[in-house]
Amino acid sequence: MEKIAKIDPKVVDYLSQVPKQWSRHKFEPQVVYDHNTTNFVESFNACTKPFRDMPVYTLMEEAGSWCMKKIGSRFGKAIEMGPNQLTEYAAGVLEERSQQSRFCSVTAAVGGEYEVKEGAVKYPIKLDARTCGCGVWQISGIPCRHGLRVIYHQRLEATDFVSHYFKGQAYKLTYSEHMHPMPDPTQWPSFDLSIILPPPMKRASGRPPKLRKRGKHDTRIKNIRMPFFIAPCINFFCCSSFFFIW
Repeated sequence: MEKIAKIDPKVVDYLSQVPKQWSRHKFEPQVVYDHNTTNFVESFNACTKPFRDMPVYTLMEEAGSWCMKKIGSRFGKAIEMGPNQLTEYAAGVLEERSQQSRFCSVTAAVGGEYEVKEGAVKYPIKLDARTCGCGVWQISGIPCRHGLRVIYHQRLEATDFVSHYFKGQAYKLTYSEHMHPMPDPTQWPSFDLSIILPPPMKRASGRPPKLRKRGKHDTRIKNIRMPFFIAPCINFFCCSSFFFIW
């Protein structure tokens, strides 16, 4: 926060008013997700890049076709999943945390409570409530490495303690609603309505830009010039040197 205050103190005041939107410890456990990003917006922005210079109607048609295709492929993938099968994301996170749990030790208490020690730090675990002192299990919906150490110690199945949001049944419900194909404009019914023409627009010189306008603090990728390799002359006895040019 101190670094942000040096750039713009007003941002610190704003962030202090909305901690649930950016501070992980303030996230609602019901959301079952441990980070909040604009990846969806960035992905959609990248996929619609070829359509940006089209008219509005054509742009919407192309974007709709892209969404329809994407949802259809995801639904086809969801049909093959079992109701309790984990998604690829959850399976990957569970595997990574399982490897990390090897460095933890468990001490059993009573009433389904345990104490897990990792290095010099101890974490209380309530297996029935699916909570850990580190807070990762509650926020992410996937057992943390401390919780997994307890689960494996009790000879239980780790997938049974993963939130149902990361399983096949929820995945199917997510993509059960799909976009319906639209008929071509030539097949639309005719109505006795006035034709709305687009407003007059003066085309600017040059090609219309497709790259989004980056913010002041966005990371910019610099162009890196790679060296070109020149092979030696065929006449080895005449010229046998190698050159690099930039």
